[in-house]
Amino acid sequence: MIKPAPPKPKPVPPPPKSVVHPKPTPKPVPRPIPRPIPHPAVHHPLPPKPLLAKTPAPQAPVYTPPVTPPAPPPPPAPSPAARQSAIDTYAAMLRARVQANAHVPDSVRMMHVGGTAVISFRLTPSGHLLSAQVAQSSGIGAINRAALKTVEDTSFPPFTKKMPKHPMTFDVSVHLSAHSG
Repeated sequence: MIKPAPPKPKPVPPPPKSVVHPKPTPKPVPRPIPRPIPHPAVHHPLPPKPLLAKTPAPQAPVYTPPVTPPAPPPPPAPSPAARQSAIDTYAAMLRARVQANAHVPDSVRMMHVGGTAVISFRLTPSGHLLSAQVAQSSGIGAINRAALKTVEDTSFPPFTKKMPKHPMTFDVSVHLSAHSG
């Protein structure tokens, strides 16, 4: 008997292709943050603070210029009449002072002469003599020189408050004769 032929084997399907899946990357495991080991707290009592008014927190220093009080207003200027009166009074005092200091030199005494020389001189407000010169001659050199020396040797007081605050020129007649001082 013939045996029937065995059935043809079914073709074997090829093995399925393997799919490669990427490996998942492991997520980093968070490390625990080390914590300080607690130590027992020691509390020191604070000294009591004195009671003070609250002051604002200090800030950066800010420059503030010193405050100077305004200068007092100058005294009112004297009127022209008051100024002129003060000058006239001062000039009269100068004439008397210069004449009182006048010294007649022996040369004038021996000549038995006399005369008056007008001396023009400039003073500072403090009474300092800046310059002096013969403004009108007596006609006799010895009298002119003696009159000029008298002014140069005289000390003068400061101007009064009502007078100008600048140097001024004064003219003084100096009388010298053989019969005077």
